[in-house]
Amino acid sequence: MSWIVEQSDNTSAVHVNGNTITCTKDGYYDSPINIMYNDPADHNGQYFWELKFIESATEGGSSAVGNLSDGSGLLVQSFGNQIKQGDKVHILLELTDSDMKMYLFHNERSLGLAFHVQSPYPKPLYPVVSFSGNGKVTITRSDQKHGSLERASSQYNSVEGKWKVLDFPQHPECIGCEFKVQRHEHIENMYVLFANVVNMLHCNLEHNPTTNEWKSADVMSTLMAGPSELMKEEQVISNFLSEIQNVHVEDQQILIMRSKNGVEIKLERCTEWAPSPVTENIFT
Repeated sequence: MSWIVEQSDNTSAVHVNGNTITCTKDGYYDSPINIMYNDPADHNGQYFWELKFIESATEGGSSAVGNLSDGSGLLVQSFGNQIKQGDKVHILLELTDSDMKMYLFHNERSLGLAFHVQSPYPKPLYPVVSFSGNGKVTITRSDQKHGSLERASSQYNSVEGKWKVLDFPQHPECIGCEFKVQRHEHIENMYVLFANVVNMLHCNLEHNPTTNEWKSADVMSTLMAGPSELMKEEQVISNFLSEIQNVHVEDQQILIMRSKNGVEIKLERCTEWAPSPVTENIFT
């Protein structure tokens, strides 16, 4: 099989060696480099590809994200975790006369159905790798039997995961607010904390394993307006996020967060939201 490189100002950064593609360029990429693997899915049946991310840049904005996109815009946010160096991604494509289904797997974890498009849709279809930074990817057609096609729930045994406010004595109106904590992809002992009221709030959360102290920083918001009561609730949450000093987990199911001024929030672990597949015809 061969690769077909989209012609652009960045084409010279692409190096092809069999089924391996490498992109190497000094500085930032002005636009993504799209490279198509010439292994057509041209008739009804199943196609299963394995992509190995051998090298991946770690500078901000240049690593693979966990969103679903059609190449021109965001379709589903946070469909999976970010892809990092050493990861494997499997694509299962099922073509029939009536529809097209595409399933994704990340490091053997099933992310479930990503695209479900009704006919008509074009044939042939090809796997494409898009680089926004330096990296190296190998692709192979695999005969490996996949496991369950249902989305597998993430398993956590630390502060990571999705949480819901169970007790907030000073502000009972915030009970039920959902938080999500995930490990930073590139910085050791760093996490990212998300909360949603009207806007999506997020901040960095740094853990010092020597002292077991935590420090939050850089609370950001999407800055949309909403009902005054909810905006007040959001301000309470935002203020708390900016003052976090201590975090610990009890029995893997309860998360306790304390602020610098002694305010404490108790949260319980909850089931992660499962994103729905894209059903719009992205080919039209």
